[in-house]
Amino acid sequence: MANFDEAIPKTLAREGGARYTETPGDAGGATRYGISKRAYPSLDIRNLTEQQATAIYQRDYWDPLCGNSILSQAIAENLFDTAVNMGVSRAVKLAQVTLGEHPVDGCMSPTTLTAINRCVVETFLTDYTLAKVMRYVGLCNRNRSQDRFLLGWLNRALGAA
Repeated sequence: MANFDEAIPKTLAREGGARYTETPGDAGGATRYGISKRAYPSLDIRNLTEQQATAIYQRDYWDPLCGNSILSQAIAENLFDTAVNMGVSRAVKLAQVTLGEHPVDGCMSPTTLTAINRCVVETFLTDYTLAKVMRYVGLCNRNRSQDRFLLGWLNRALGAA
């Protein structure tokens, strides 16, 4: 079974750790540990602690993905990191498309979880990475102002596998 405590340090590092940022053009706004003001408007982002961020990631990302029920640590970490970057529903939808699951509804159902646990890990990770890359390129094609984020997104997609 996958372990949140092994996954969280990697995602916190990808999200910039304790560094506080307000990047112009980033729809998330002020961010620390990858937690954005847009997603959590009532939080004091500037003073957010790592412990608070970790609790948010477990409650709002790992647990909805049923991370503890995924057999492969690599798949769980990849889904988790994608959920943090794109949202839980989008991460699950991409997994469902990758697995050929129907319906593609973004819900981590028992059927989707079973398919994840029965798949060939390397094949899933390769196909899932390609699905993420296509998603990022599609975002940029629809909104050219997002082009400046593409290289970082691609590096993340390729590095999270």
